[in-house]
Amino acid sequence: MSSVSVQKLWSTLWSTGSVSRFAQHMSHVSHQVSCIASEEHRVYEEPHVIFQNWLMAAQKEAPQVRPRLACMATVDNSGEPVTRLTSIEEVNAHGITFFTTLGSRQAGEISANPHVSLHFNWAPLMRSVRIAGSAHQLTEEQARDQFRRFPRHIQMSITHGPRYAAADWQSRSGFLARIGERFNTWLGKQPEEIHMPHNWGGFILTPSLFEFGMLSGEKAGRTRVRFRRCLEMPRGTRVGTVQAERQDWVYDSCEEN
Repeated sequence: MSSVSVQKLWSTLWSTGSVSRFAQHMSHVSHQVSCIASEEHRVYEEPHVIFQNWLMAAQKEAPQVRPRLACMATVDNSGEPVTRLTSIEEVNAHGITFFTTLGSRQAGEISANPHVSLHFNWAPLMRSVRIAGSAHQLTEEQARDQFRRFPRHIQMSITHGPRYAAADWQSRSGFLARIGERFNTWLGKQPEEIHMPHNWGGFILTPSLFEFGMLSGEKAGRTRVRFRRCLEMPRGTRVGTVQAERQDWVYDSCEEN
C-alpha cells in the first residue's frame, strides 16, 4: 500500500456527492479542503485531522445525536466483548481522552486489557467512524485539569451525582440566588471550589486504526476508508523528508453495496 497524498485522500473522503449534501452548511470546511488539496505532494500525516473535521461538522449539523458520545468496546476477564456509551473530551495528535470512575468496571477492564474500540454513528450525516487502539490512564494532574474545565453543574454531578447537581442548579438559578451571586462577585468572593473525587480519572486512547464510513445516497453503496498505523516500518521510510514516528499510516478503501 502506498502513502496517501492530501489530494487523493480528500477526493475519496470528500467526494462530489458527499460535499454537495452539506455545501450550504459547510462552505468553510469545503474551502479548507480545497486549500489542502492543492498541496499535491504533501503527505497526509494524521487521520485524526479528518476525524476532527467530521466531529466538528456533526456538532454543527446534528447536535441532537450528541456527536461526542461513542459506543466503547472493551474486553472482560473471560475474553467477552463489553460495550457501553462513553463521552470523549479532547481529540489531538496524541490521542482521544475520556473520563470515568476509576473503580468502575470500565476502568478495570481497560487496566486488565488496554485494547479499546470506539464507534461513532452520525446517522443524519450518513457517516460513522471506528477508532481502535490501546488506552492508558492519565496522570492525576491531567485529570484535575480536565475537571477544572468542566462547568460547575458537571463537577457537581461527578462529585455528588446528577440528582444533587440538579438540586444545586435549581437553588442557584432562582432570583434571590442570582442577586446573592452578583453581590458576592461585587465583594470579590469566589464560588466555593469543588474538589475532584479521588476515585475519578481519565484515559487516553492512542489510535492504531481509523475507519471512516459514509453513504453516498439512499440507493448507493457504502464507502469505507481505513487507516492503520504501520508500526513495523522504520522511521522515515514512507517519504524521505518525513520523520515517520507518528506519520506512517497505510490505508485501503472499499465500497459495499
